[in-house]
Amino acid sequence: MPNSRLHTLNAKERELAGFILNKLWVDRYWCGGVGDHHLGHTALSNVPKGRPRSEHGQVLEVAEKLRRFGFITTFPATRETHVCTSRADELITEGLIVVNEYRRKVGLPALSRDQI
Repeated sequence: MPNSRLHTLNAKERELAGFILNKLWVDRYWCGGVGDHHLGHTALSNVPKGRPRSEHGQVLEVAEKLRRFGFITTFPATRETHVCTSRADELITEGLIVVNEYRRKVGLPALSRDQI
């Protein structure tokens, strides 16, 4: 695998990236599908929910980095921006590392590829 895009994130950003990807994967917010319709998506404003209010801005900053790295896609939808996550194999493989780091930190069992 080429150099990880996520290696450029500091420890807090990695934790938040794991939080974001975990949330999108577990809730099945996947981009693409038949006719390139999204299989599931949510409002970008929902992504920080579950984190302390003081971290919401930082969560959105990390979400923007994940968008630039190709892990998530944002798009306009009814009155606000929505988000979904890529189903590309190499991005799932790379993202699974930070997701499982996050899940270990919060006491959740690791995810395997067949669970997402």
